[in-house]
Amino acid sequence: MSETVKRGFRGLRDESAESTRKIMEDLERRSSVYKRRIRARIPREYVDDVWGEARLKMMTRLTNGEAPEKPGAYMWEVCRTCVADELAKINKRAENLIGDDLSVLETGVQLSDSAGYLAVKEVLDLVLTGRQHRAYVLTHVFCLNAREIAVATGLKHATVRKDLSQARRILSRPDVRARFDYRPREPRM
Repeated sequence: MSETVKRGFRGLRDESAESTRKIMEDLERRSSVYKRRIRARIPREYVDDVWGEARLKMMTRLTNGEAPEKPGAYMWEVCRTCVADELAKINKRAENLIGDDLSVLETGVQLSDSAGYLAVKEVLDLVLTGRQHRAYVLTHVFCLNAREIAVATGLKHATVRKDLSQARRILSRPDVRARFDYRPREPRM
């Protein structure tokens, strides 16, 4: 059992602490099922964060003496809520990446410091609509698929697919490709 779960038991009555411990152990045993369901809704690199957040929310509820009638079903609802929250955070980071305020970017992708990225962003701003630009960034920078983008942005899945298709078509046009100042690297010897 993790140290966080053990710390959550302090201050509880013995019987309440024991039931909480049993519920958390049972949920931990079934964690692979929950993680698989989470992974179906969000990119793999976010699964452990979402699972940790869901466990924390469940532990908080249990330590407050609010044990759900069906802990497994409740945990799944908590997981779904945490997935939606994480997708909203990803969407916000994408908005920040597309917008002018790049300093609040919280991802390992260091595009904002690059003059090359700023030049690409300028071309994307000129040729794509805001929705197309956001969908393109969410797909290529944050590795979300159209369904995940739809959940994160609140748009319909078909709308996101259409935006991605149009963005790809626009960006593949020869006149647009010529705007990107792409120079292949010189081979090292």
